[in-house]
Amino acid sequence: MKKYLYLIGAFLTGLSSTSCKKDFTCSCTSTNTNSSDAYVSETTIKEATKKAAQANCVSTESEGTTYTYNYTTGTFTQVPVTYTSTCELD
Repeated sequence: MKKYLYLIGAFLTGLSSTSCKKDFTCSCTSTNTNSSDAYVSETTIKEATKKAAQANCVSTESEGTTYTYNYTTGTFTQVPVTYTSTCELD
């Protein structure tokens, strides 16, 4: 019986001495529907659990409008645009 208590004690000591928190990198690629360019950004999430890091590495999408100028007619045209940021936890 003592062997089992020592074994359980050693297991719990080893389990409590390790940390579940570490640094994670969140990589986001931002694009919009009016351009073929993409912007990549990386953010370091320090000393976090994987669940907390995933909660802070969020993909987003928003809609807006922009204006284009027609040099021939001299008028502005309102154009819808969708901004997308796709994020992944590394």
